Amino acid sequence: MERKNNLKDKIGLLLEKINTKVMALALSFVFIISMLPIWYLAFYARPSGDDYGYSMGTHQAWLRTHSLIEVFKAGIETTRNMCRVWNGDWFTVFLFTLMPEVFVPYSFWIVPLASTLAVCISTIYLVHEVTVNRLKFKWYESITIAVIILMSSYQFIPSTAIGMYWYVGTVHYMFPHVLALLLLAYLSKFERTGRIRYIVYSTIGLVMIGGSSYFSFFLVFFIYLPVVILRFKKFKKVLLLGIPFMAGTVALFFQIMAPGNAARGGEDFGFSWQKIIRTILESLVQGIVSIGTFAKNKTLIFILLIVLAILVWEFFLKTDMKVQFKLPFIFLGYMYCIYASMFTPSIYVKGEVSLGPATMQYITFILTITASIIYIEGWLINHLKGKGKQGFLLNEKSYQKSVMVPCICILGLEVILFDGMLGNSVFKRSCEYVISGQADDFRMQIKSQMEILLDDSVKEAYLCPINPEQGPLMHMPVTTDSGAFTNWAVAGFYGKDKVIMQELE
Repeated sequence: MERKNNLKDKIGLLLEKINTKVMALALSFVFIISMLPIWYLAFYARPSGDDYGYSMGTHQAWLRTHSLIEVFKAGIETTRNMCRVWNGDWFTVFLFTLMPEVFVPYSFWIVPLASTLAVCISTIYLVHEVTVNRLKFKWYESITIAVIILMSSYQFIPSTAIGMYWYVGTVHYMFPHVLALLLLAYLSKFERTGRIRYIVYSTIGLVMIGGSSYFSFFLVFFIYLPVVILRFKKFKKVLLLGIPFMAGTVALFFQIMAPGNAARGGEDFGFSWQKIIRTILESLVQGIVSIGTFAKNKTLIFILLIVLAILVWEFFLKTDMKVQFKLPFIFLGYMYCIYASMFTPSIYVKGEVSLGPATMQYITFILTITASIIYIEGWLINHLKGKGKQGFLLNEKSYQKSVMVPCICILGLEVILFDGMLGNSVFKRSCEYVISGQADDFRMQIKSQMEILLDDSVKEAYLCPINPEQGPLMHMPVTTDSGAFTNWAVAGFYGKDKVIMQELE
């Protein structure tokens, strides 16, 4: 009996030590470990296809003059030309022309590192603003939420190229997303403090987004809208949000009206109320279909979301809550509509859903379901306490011992025992790519190509074939056709008359 009591006491002491601070530390450690292979492969990543195509003019300008002014002039000229024939996103097209290797060879590693770190910082910044400054959670509790969002986003991201390893894709999708997260944090800070500087920041940011991404513009707009409507009576300054919104709308108008958009969208591109209604309805349906696909192919994210729900409940129990969570089911429906809006651009132009839009749809799903979990749990706890309910679910220590620790341990064991959940994770794919030796093969083949491409005495470059196994990396190899787009882009970037892939004998 005494031995049983000692064991029970030891388990009790262990449970007391496993608190939210320990959970935050453990999850942060797991997240960093999960990102190490991604960051390691940053030093294997190379420019590809469009990366060369958009920046060939700026690279040649840099080689001729080493003048940033001349580089910017070349970038503006490329932007003007592309917006006439193929693109409308004038701001990101200009950024396309400033790929790191325009200035320094072998500097492409900056792209994956800068992209992932920017997303991490902006996510942590937004979550801290909402959970610490609004909900009065502890700072380490906000880190826990941010880490779960980031782990879910990166480990099962539909395209590692868009997320990290393709400069054009990263700039077009992830950079505006970073801006959107920052703008949502600035929105909260302005509504909370009334400081005009957040309007200035937001105006600059929305102009950039308006010239970049429909997806990020929709995300910001659909949060701005209810804030203005709900806060107007008590906070007249909220009307100042019209300044960044109008500035962003003008920037978006120039993007939409660019001739390149019509050329790329084809004959179906244009305004139609019938198409708008059809697009909205199809988007609402497609959102549900995609959630089913996530559940089937990305099961681990739902495990992480369950962990999030368990921990957020604990965070609320530790907080002297003063926030009122009204109309929870309307909030839930609105979050779904924001997520579904990410499907509208592709559906409207009847285009195939490429990995870029799919990536933004997935990331927005993670954000909106996280917001929904926090809001619904906040409402539910307020509702139960308001009715005078008591029990282990509303007692911090009882909940921690009876629910939080046991459930998270069980979920952790499930992930360990059923390693199939990690089967399509970026962590596993990256590790396998490195361990197999394919990454080193790719680097050696690229090195042999670069020796030729960087040799100014060589005007007709005949390159060795590239390993087709690229793992999570992004690479469009040159082909045996010297007139192919990739061949033309690489030749223009490195100042060659011709670039061609040698055929294997």
